Amino acid sequence: MTRNLPPATFVFRDGHREQSRDYFIASGVIHTRSDYWASGSWSKKIPLAELDLPATYQANQEQGVPFRLPTAPNEVITRP
Repeated sequence: MTRNLPPATFVFRDGHREQSRDYFIASGVIHTRSDYWASGSWSKKIPLAELDLPATYQANQEQGVPFRLPTAPNEVITRP
């Protein structure tokens, strides 16, 4: 049985937003699965430095979406 979680929202420093249902965070980069037919690629890498992290955290909290960041350089976060 697969849970259908709402997408996580990523708020970029320039103000635009992107969403993903499937991602992991490793080495300061969010790796998302993309729709090849819509975006032209199977995956996308988003450096954490490109995000407004407080706004990203708040946007997900408001939507009830669990979102957390690694607490150490060698920690990997996967979407729950």
